[in-house]
Amino acid sequence: MLPNNFNSQEEILHKLREIAKVHDFSNFQTIAHIFYDVIKISYYALVRKIEGLKGRVVKVTLKRNEITRLVKLIDYHHVNDNLFPPDHELVQCFGPNYNEGDALKYFENYVEGPIEDRFGHKISISLDDGVKFMYKNKENGRHELKSEFYIPSRGKRLPWIRHTIKKTTNIYFRRDKDDRELMYISKYELPQYDDQNNKCYWVVIAKKYYKDTVGPYKFKTAFPVFKYNSLLKRMERYQPINCLKNI
Repeated sequence: MLPNNFNSQEEILHKLREIAKVHDFSNFQTIAHIFYDVIKISYYALVRKIEGLKGRVVKVTLKRNEITRLVKLIDYHHVNDNLFPPDHELVQCFGPNYNEGDALKYFENYVEGPIEDRFGHKISISLDDGVKFMYKNKENGRHELKSEFYIPSRGKRLPWIRHTIKKTTNIYFRRDKDDRELMYISKYELPQYDDQNNKCYWVVIAKKYYKDTVGPYKFKTAFPVFKYNSLLKRMERYQPINCLKNI
């Protein structure tokens, strides 16, 4: 039997304060982290629902099963959100003298080729299509292979692509139009070479046609995420792979 509904938000806050007093601080902090993230990611789910209505004025709420899905999503993320310290392999491309030409050579020699993740999903990384992620025309958002659009921060993190696919268990899936999409997330300590935060999430995206049940996924892009809320906003659209079969 479910508990009685609360009469107001103030009553909820009052009850939470009472319950919090009986918990050890570290224990309650863990609980708070989980449910605070659930509340935040639920907000992003609501915003996406509202945007989908395209201006129609209706009351928007999340269903119980939608909230349950987000609780499971956050729990999965917290369990698998491991920090990888930067060993020599991961920081070898950092430094003032590492340039676009170095990045292209590194991609061809050490990134291109087949790879499998920890769950046996096959990923194909090609030179012709794969290097595009290091370039972006900010005016039109396209990945154009011109030196003026080269993004040094992505070139310096090339070793993180294969490392993330091979090592992380923080993996998500979604159906994106006509594609199946896998999202790999790792968290790394950053070398102190610039003014960015010392930790960052690194996201790798791989896709394949949704009817293809035999061929490998293809690497599409990778990028750093420095703000945790930005990561939650992206994750809201996905499902943990431990909830799915035959992806």
